[in-house]
Amino acid sequence: MRPIKGLVALAAVSAVLAPTVAGAADYYKDKIVTAILGAGPGGGYDLYARTVMKHLVKHIPGKPQFIMQFMPGAGGQKAAAYVYNVASKDGTKLAKLSNMLPAFQVLRGNVKYDVRELNYIGRAASMQYVTMVWHTTGVKSLEDAQKAKKPIIFGSSGKSQSNYIVPAVMANMLGLNVKVIAGYPGTAAINKALEQGEVTGRAGAWSSWISRAGRLIKEGKVVAIAQSGLEKATDIKNGYGQQTPLLLDLAKNDDERAILKLLAADAAIGRNFSAPPGTPKNRIKELCRAFDATMKDPAFLAEAKKRKLIIEPKTCEWLQETATAIVNTPAPLVKQAKALLGW
Repeated sequence: MRPIKGLVALAAVSAVLAPTVAGAADYYKDKIVTAILGAGPGGGYDLYARTVMKHLVKHIPGKPQFIMQFMPGAGGQKAAAYVYNVASKDGTKLAKLSNMLPAFQVLRGNVKYDVRELNYIGRAASMQYVTMVWHTTGVKSLEDAQKAKKPIIFGSSGKSQSNYIVPAVMANMLGLNVKVIAGYPGTAAINKALEQGEVTGRAGAWSSWISRAGRLIKEGKVVAIAQSGLEKATDIKNGYGQQTPLLLDLAKNDDERAILKLLAADAAIGRNFSAPPGTPKNRIKELCRAFDATMKDPAFLAEAKKRKLIIEPKTCEWLQETATAIVNTPAPLVKQAKALLGW
C-alpha cells in the first residue's frame, strides 16, 4: 500500500520543524544569563535585579542560571554603552539599566546608545520620585517649602541623576528655596548625610525609600512634600496627613507642563529590564513572555512583598513605545529643558 501523500507531506514538515522547536525550548538549558547593572551593589538596582532574575530564569525555556555584573559609572552611561555596543547578542545578556537613558538621549545627546534599538523586556515598577525633607526643617508640605526662608539642602550623586534633576526643577522653574550638593556616591551615602545633618533633603524613588530607608519614614525622621512623576501615587502623605502633590501640577503654562512631563517621564520607565539590540526576535519574545509570567508568579510576588518592593509591571511593548516617545520630544521643548538643568 502506498502512503497517503498528505501524511507523507505532514511527516516531512514535522521532521523539519521538530529540531527547531526543540532547539528553541532547549536553548537556555545549562546556560548562564548575565544581568548587567548600571549601578553598584547594595542599592535599589541590585535589590530589584536580584529578586526579578531569581524568578525570571524559572520562566525562561531551559531554566538557565544567572549571575550579576555590576557596571556603575557616568550616571548609568557606561553600562548602557556596553550593553548597546559590546555585550553578546545571543540572549544570554540582560540588563537593568538607568531609567534616565531616554531622557539622557534627548537632553544630552552624543550618547553611545539608542533606546529605540534596545530590546526592552518589561518593567517591574515605576520609579515615582518622592521629595523628602528632614524633620528638623519644620517643612511638612510643599506649601511650607514654598514659604521657607532657610534653603533646603539636597544631596545628589550627580547632575545626571534624578536626585539632582528634581531639586533643580524645584529651584529653577518653581522658585523654591533649594540648593543641591552633588558628589555623593549613592543613595545610602545621601541617607547617611541626612542623618548626620550634612543635607536636609533628598529626592528618590518611592520604592527605594520604602525598601532602603523605611526606618526613617516610620520614625518620622523624613517628611514627604512632593512627588515627581506622570501619575500621582495615592499612598504618599505629607506631614499633615494630606496627599502629596505632583510637581507637574504646579506648571504655570502648557510649555512648563510639557517640560515637566519630559523630566518626569523617567519615572514611567522605572525599574526596567532589557537585552542588547540585535538579539534574535524569537528570543526577545520568549524573554518578554517570561517576564510577564514572572510578574504574576505568586512566589515572586511573595518575595517582593517580603523585601518591601513595589511591583507595578508593564509589558515590553508598552515600555518600548514609552521610551521611543520620550526620545521623539520636539526640539524647542528639549532646548528649554536643557537650559533649566544647566546642561
